[in-house]
Amino acid sequence: MSRPLRLKGIGASIGVAVASARALPSGRPRVYAKIENAAVATELRRFEKAVAKSRAEMEAAKQQLTLQHGSTYAPIFDVYLLMHEDAVLIDAIAEAIRNDAINAEWAVARVAERLRAPLLRDTSSYFRERARDIAHVEEHLLRHLSGEHRTERVSDEPVVLVGHDLSPADAVRMLAPPTVGLVTEVGAGSSHTAILARTFGVPAVVGVGPLAREIEDGEDVLVDGFAAEVTVGVSMEERREAEARKGRFAAFLEGERQSTATTEDGFAVTVTANVELPTEIEAALESSAEGIGLYRTEFMCLERQEPPSEDEQFELYRAVVTAMAPNNVAFRTFDWRGDKRIRADDLRERERDWLRTQIKAILRASSEGAVSLMFPMVATVDEFLAAKAIVEESRAALVDQSARAAVLPVGMMVEVPSAALLADRFAEHADFFAVGTNDLAHYTMALDRSDGGASATPLEPAVVRLIAGTVAAAQRAGIPCSLCGDMAANPIELGLGLGLGFRSVSVPVSVVPLARAVIRSVDLKRAQSVAEEALWCESADEVRKLLDEHLAKHLDPLWKASDL
Repeated sequence: MSRPLRLKGIGASIGVAVASARALPSGRPRVYAKIENAAVATELRRFEKAVAKSRAEMEAAKQQLTLQHGSTYAPIFDVYLLMHEDAVLIDAIAEAIRNDAINAEWAVARVAERLRAPLLRDTSSYFRERARDIAHVEEHLLRHLSGEHRTERVSDEPVVLVGHDLSPADAVRMLAPPTVGLVTEVGAGSSHTAILARTFGVPAVVGVGPLAREIEDGEDVLVDGFAAEVTVGVSMEERREAEARKGRFAAFLEGERQSTATTEDGFAVTVTANVELPTEIEAALESSAEGIGLYRTEFMCLERQEPPSEDEQFELYRAVVTAMAPNNVAFRTFDWRGDKRIRADDLRERERDWLRTQIKAILRASSEGAVSLMFPMVATVDEFLAAKAIVEESRAALVDQSARAAVLPVGMMVEVPSAALLADRFAEHADFFAVGTNDLAHYTMALDRSDGGASATPLEPAVVRLIAGTVAAAQRAGIPCSLCGDMAANPIELGLGLGLGFRSVSVPVSVVPLARAVIRSVDLKRAQSVAEEALWCESADEVRKLLDEHLAKHLDPLWKASDL
């Protein structure tokens, strides 16, 4: 294939890196075979040893991560360690070996595929990521069954790792120096591997597709985490430019951890963090986030048939709230069905009980500090009113009088077109809005987020208009409206968001310093003028060119505006 080769993907970790490619091995061909009944006991012992070795590998990775980067992200490995003890996975594999007289490799692959299938059919990116977690455990088990080992040290010189995927355990070993970049065929910006790439400060572009297989060992590869682009076969000029941009990025962030987020012309903007794991709170505090704008609670349901008890949830929420005090924590109700639809007027009684349990725990925690509650994927006013009614039912069921009297603002995610179109009516009932630009863009453009080949951008004029209308409705009603999703985390698009009227943004923990730095470089009056013009554009490309011309050049530029 001709060079240069340019691949677009998902920017999982911002930054720029250029180095020689190191292709990760895809593994030996697996042998799936029937076995004699007399060999079953031997095969079970093989499998038990593989499980023990794989578990030890995960524990070692967790310990290494803790030693290098503290305890913030170490709990990622708890998910994988639990899988090594899970009857649904481990016992089912042993049963398949015993009952079907097949070798361990075949049993592992068969059971893992059966567990992944329903998760992959779901449209929720969260559950599709859980399917990838199962695939990572499967890969480690198969690797230990065959005696394979991934190289501890990939090279003595700087390299960019290129492969189908990288499990978190492999990431801990292989993203340390001399690795300077990562490119994978599959993956998502919210995956555990992406989180670790950001933790290690390694620029990463994931989900580039099968063309990644065309990259050969030794080829010069440029990883552009800003533009979510990979260039294979870079020229000396491109290499020099990349190195210069890398240096400017480091200078751009210098001192931003303690700075305030005030625009160039003196307007203050609140920068909060998106959080999934409770131990991310430590990182949020270190980055001086001004609160938690989106606390995803789904992680509590991992490896469980139903959510934790009220007391379990309360203890976790209380720890988060007291740690962040006096700043606010916005808890989003968890997703028990995968599509995040609350449909509070159409819940089965079991699901209604789960929701009451969570709301009661959050109400109790709200007496410990500043807390708010928001519902995702609200589509109709009736749905939101039904959800608020469940909040009051839950409040009335509490025994603790202080918890019953606690102030708990109740808001909603605006992430479907109907919610944006009716924002003025929702604003009569909601205490606040949080605009989820990822889902809003995909639903507006009728694209399936589970389709890796489909992508939607909030720069589509229809989406820009929906966002603008939502912010305006919130301003007229006098309720807060924050910007979430990729638009808040993309430096150029963040400038547009400020121009549209947002004065509060919520971004991944690792992006908090960058968001503050970007805000400090934005002239709000200029951004407002650009936003007004963007409302009349006819295509996303036209909006991009507008941002390029009027906003990108004021950011040094650290990324190539033409590639946004």
